[in-house]
Amino acid sequence: MAYQVLARKYRPQRFADVAGQDHVTVTLMNALTQGRIAHGYIFSGHRGIGKTTIARILAMALNCRNAIGSAVRPTAEPCEVCDSCMEIKAGNAVDVIEIDAATNRGIDEIRELRDAARYRPARDKYKIYILDEAHQITDAAFNALLKTLEEPPDHIVFMMATTQPEDIPQTVRSRCQHFSFHAVKLVDILGELRGIAEREGVDADEAALSLLAEAGDGSMRDALSIMDQAIASAPVEDGRARLDAGQIRELMGTVPNAVFERILEAVDGNRSAEVITVANQLLDAETHRRSWRGSL
Repeated sequence: MAYQVLARKYRPQRFADVAGQDHVTVTLMNALTQGRIAHGYIFSGHRGIGKTTIARILAMALNCRNAIGSAVRPTAEPCEVCDSCMEIKAGNAVDVIEIDAATNRGIDEIRELRDAARYRPARDKYKIYILDEAHQITDAAFNALLKTLEEPPDHIVFMMATTQPEDIPQTVRSRCQHFSFHAVKLVDILGELRGIAEREGVDADEAALSLLAEAGDGSMRDALSIMDQAIASAPVEDGRARLDAGQIRELMGTVPNAVFERILEAVDGNRSAEVITVANQLLDAETHRRSWRGSL
């Protein structure tokens, strides 16, 4: 079987598994339990924090064939075992359509979507459209979609994921429920990385995991991508990859706090040559760090 990157392998399949977005997941689960389903949702926030993931989980929960409160599905979480849940999880559900709005942003594409939305789902309860990078859709295309959002068929749900909600026209935003996602807290990312390291059989000290979590900069996906790269470059001891803080710093081009202590001591001691030497080292590290971040 082909290798699956960590960000995909450990992508949450339940609301409870999504880190750092309780204000969104709790509200959506309450809405599902009460049957208060909106026809339009906007999920906005930083990259890699779970917007599209939650859209997929919500799609599973909406089209799950088992009723909430049943033995198989005691809560609003999707059951994950019915045909609908399995197909949505695998990405081949007929009634859940994911569209990359960055490349399908014009009025012709949105008109086709609008026309197709009039027809009932092939099998499931809802026909669901997940529009990723929704802010890329043109104003003319949004206008073509507006009538459907104003008077939506009862079988349609639109979910729009975006990093720039201000670029979505107010007329569209006012007809959707808007959930603003938070950057994932460092402690939440650290907890996820710790658990994944254990499941992957990776020996990682706490300092190394802390550096990886910090490098994620509030994005769980970025942190997992960096961890993938770190594991690939790590030495192997007794069949297990070994991550330590020094290796992570070298990979990312970061420097330990001791370097800053050294430069302050040199300034205090009026040792200008040492200050310049350390400053050049810091500039080289920053150049490396930017080059490395751009490669992710």
